[in-house]
Amino acid sequence: MNALSRTQAPLQSAEVQRAIDQLLARLELIDAACGEGFPLYCRGLDQPWKVSAGGSWLGGFWAGLWWLRAYCRAADQDRQQAEQISQRLADKLDSDTHHRSLIFWYGAGLGARLLGSEPAAELARQASQRLAQAFNPLLAAIPLGRDMGGGEQGDQSLSIDPLAATLHLFAMDAEPRSLGLGRQQLHSSFRACAGPDGAWSSHGRFVQGQWQAGDAPGNWSRGQAWAMLGLGVGAELYGAPFTADAQRAAGYWLRSRALAGPVNRLYEPQGADDPCAAAMASLSLLGLAATAADGEAMRLQAEAQLAAIIRGGDFQQGCFVGHCYRTAPAVEQKVETACGSFFLLAALLAWSGKIDPRWI
Repeated sequence: MNALSRTQAPLQSAEVQRAIDQLLARLELIDAACGEGFPLYCRGLDQPWKVSAGGSWLGGFWAGLWWLRAYCRAADQDRQQAEQISQRLADKLDSDTHHRSLIFWYGAGLGARLLGSEPAAELARQASQRLAQAFNPLLAAIPLGRDMGGGEQGDQSLSIDPLAATLHLFAMDAEPRSLGLGRQQLHSSFRACAGPDGAWSSHGRFVQGQWQAGDAPGNWSRGQAWAMLGLGVGAELYGAPFTADAQRAAGYWLRSRALAGPVNRLYEPQGADDPCAAAMASLSLLGLAATAADGEAMRLQAEAQLAAIIRGGDFQQGCFVGHCYRTAPAVEQKVETACGSFFLLAALLAWSGKIDPRWI
């Protein structure tokens, strides 16, 4: 079997389970390498980790990986590890960034949902309250904020990245006001970022009382995948018309991205691919497939993308070097991150039926 036909062959349960086991086992090696810090990125197997004292926006995914491991293995030690990492994120509660949603949904809310962790639930509730306080009525949205790269324009900007996490946090206790804020965030995300035919911009800017797209809709693969995840959660929580919008965004992905793996940005067809975006999109597609008219096409696309990842050179012994990440102001390269590994693990668990993709 040549390399192409091997990549296109249907996934087998045994190879998926092997990849899951390798991802879970690698957490111990990363933990030993990073000590009391948070893993930021690593350039490959046996390469040193860049460590962050506070975790930046990636810290929640490090806790999230341990929540997934605790869920899979039902081990008290894994749960304790996840709870300890989660509590170390608490000093980010008052950071001026909408990326708090990423930190506290994946780092805390997920532990409450999957394992009923009360300390994690309390932390996630605190994050939800802070996000509600950050909601700007003039923008009808939570702005990106100035921390973690938002800069001076952060107060007048909106990012699509935290949409799914924000909606999950606001829906935790099914409180009407929080659900209402989530719906407003979803509507403003449409005004700022929705393009034609299901393509989405990654961010928007509020200029003279109007939202404007900050980049070409659909160009950035991970931005489109973030939008798909957010729209999927919105469809689950609010129904029509968001269900149709989620399916349009998924349809755009199916039309615009190759099965083997999407390029990082469409306007750079010779540039790097972004397998992390493929893992994220696969998770979204699996969540939509059960109810969509073209659900079988979505499931097959997700399967093909996951097969390309775990059979390709970016995945070795649980080390997934598949996240296009800015390692310097003018340098973007594929590295291993907790974010990339989290979404690959979650998508593989969803494909194998071990977790409901709509929980993530």
